[in-house]
Amino acid sequence: MNKDDTVYVILLLISIPIGFLFKNYAFNSKLKASLSSAIGFLMVLIVCPYDIYHSLLMTCVNTLIVSIVHPKLVAYLSFIWCFGYLLFFRLTQLFGLPKPVPYANAVQLILTLKCVGLAFEVHDSFNRKKQLYMLNESKNMVRKNSADNENASDDIDDKIGKLKLDIEFKSIEPSLFQTILYSYCYIGILTGPYFKYRTYADWLSVKNCRLDSVKFMKKRGRIAPFIIIIFLVLSKFVSFQDPLKDGFYDSTLAYRLIYMVLIFTLFRFRFYIAWIFAEFSCMSAGFGAYPICTVPKPGAGPTKLKELKNFDAKNSKSSDYSFDCINNIDEYKCETAKTVKEVLHFWNMTVQFWMANNVYKRVPLKKLGQPITMAVSAYWHGLHPGYYLSMLTTSPCILAENLMEKGFKRRFVSEKYYKVYNMATWFFRTREFDYMSIGFILLSYDETIKFWKSIYFIGHFACLFFILVGFFLTKLFKPSKKTN
Repeated sequence: MNKDDTVYVILLLISIPIGFLFKNYAFNSKLKASLSSAIGFLMVLIVCPYDIYHSLLMTCVNTLIVSIVHPKLVAYLSFIWCFGYLLFFRLTQLFGLPKPVPYANAVQLILTLKCVGLAFEVHDSFNRKKQLYMLNESKNMVRKNSADNENASDDIDDKIGKLKLDIEFKSIEPSLFQTILYSYCYIGILTGPYFKYRTYADWLSVKNCRLDSVKFMKKRGRIAPFIIIIFLVLSKFVSFQDPLKDGFYDSTLAYRLIYMVLIFTLFRFRFYIAWIFAEFSCMSAGFGAYPICTVPKPGAGPTKLKELKNFDAKNSKSSDYSFDCINNIDEYKCETAKTVKEVLHFWNMTVQFWMANNVYKRVPLKKLGQPITMAVSAYWHGLHPGYYLSMLTTSPCILAENLMEKGFKRRFVSEKYYKVYNMATWFFRTREFDYMSIGFILLSYDETIKFWKSIYFIGHFACLFFILVGFFLTKLFKPSKKTN
């Protein structure tokens, strides 16, 4: 571990005891916001002192956009500015500027989501007020025109009630200064998780948090020691730079296949560790805690607002709460998921929410929703060709799984052997992820293709084989009566 990595890990660990200070001392909301942002800014300054101007420039201009531009247009202008600046950030060398350090990239990614997400929250808040006004007008018209039309009036009342709950628990009206403070809050500034401004505002409003954070951290981190030990052991045998060293491709095919498995384990376990400790920093501060009865979702926060309004916080216990709002990874489900599609649901879940809420649902033509969202996600991750090579391989994998499910499992596999089939799909999925991870690790087009070529593009040919088998079985044989 180099010097930069050591500093990064230390800051990640320090954020946990800092959280206890915020939770245990009754700071007022203004002091809490100022202190948490000052700490966050200091962390950014430590990890990327010469590149901090990037985050400052993007955040300050976005703050002006949110403060000045009409709410109808604010989200779209914010999106164009932040994602446009992300392109400039990655091409600084073309403009004679030094290339930003890797941790500056991590900060820029998180801030891009927060800045654009904030603009969409402002946009949605405006739309809710507009809808409420229109519903009230409709209600008055119904009352004037038809005294007997009680059902129509009741329907409007239900919509108004729901909308008022959305306004009370989802809408925001941040000031210019609050927008900047939200952007630099120390929680998640280096690693995530992503959280909405409303989640941040809810945390600021809590004056005396009585949650037993240690209990939540013990439960969340019970698997962490095993992950850390495996990570440390593996890091002694393999590294991300091995394929770039002389003599690597002189090794046997078997070694390269084993290396692929080991290096992807190292790759994802590194993320597991970072995200678990990032969640610890949230838990120690009581950040993102919502009543279980409100069914909080990663990134989104509470989804049942009636229950939230009726919740008795004064007589509640720690066991009544959940930190699902800031849960970024379900490592058990990622490891045991049978298909590629399942894994994607449990990986980086708060970012998945951002992409779904701010991109997928906003696309007018639903047929274009998925490809546009995937394109935005790929662009957000980076411009390295390896990212795109790996992401483009995801679709054939999912197609192969779907066709084999439809053509083979439903026609030839009895319920007695479902577990065997599921184990086979799990093995295929894990090996495909090993294969696709090479693009994320080696980054460049030439190095990724060179590695895949050295193992005869086995991942692509496996996908093609199962796509053809599944397709022909689907066309040649009818599903069994039990399946129907």
